Amino acid sequence: MTARIVISFFFSFFLGSIPTAFLLVKKIKGLDIREHGSGNVGATNAFRVLGKKGGSLVFALDFLKGAIPAWLVLALYPSGGISVPTVALIVASAAILGHIFTPFLGFRGGKGVATGAGAVFGAYPLLFLGALAVWVVVFLITRTVSISSLFALIFLVALSFWVVPDRLSIAVLFALFLLILWSHRSNILRLLNKNELKFDKKN
Repeated sequence: MTARIVISFFFSFFLGSIPTAFLLVKKIKGLDIREHGSGNVGATNAFRVLGKKGGSLVFALDFLKGAIPAWLVLALYPSGGISVPTVALIVASAAILGHIFTPFLGFRGGKGVATGAGAVFGAYPLLFLGALAVWVVVFLITRTVSISSLFALIFLVALSFWVVPDRLSIAVLFALFLLILWSHRSNILRLLNKNELKFDKKN
């Protein structure tokens, strides 16, 4: 059981480390996404560089990078010991690490929100839906992805105390919250300086 979890963890990290935004922007437009928009290798910047269709594709792929490892655990691992959703979340968290610290781009990847959303959706879909609702409401008000993501993360951790029965899962979620908060440190600085990028309503 332990060996399978370790193997799954490394598979999840590899899957998460595939730099989808970088590869698709390079394939579709022949550009290095790191030199355009915010310079970030993630779905939000892919929307800026590729538009709605390309950005949506990047988001979907990044989301699946987190969801697929969790789904595999739920499908293949027997119950016993640690709860299966907790194992799914732990394994899928490796995909988030891979996305943020991809070895394919010098360990500098995306912010981890889309892949993190997929991981939470795979392990705890109701928790994901609650956070998604907060994200949508905040985005409609602010038109700022970073603010929406941070509010959704705070709500997700708070809600987990009521809807997640396993304390280990709550601890993992809180650790992921701190990780993604750290990955947004430049966004937080821009928010404090009031020069964070927004999405226009017409776009």
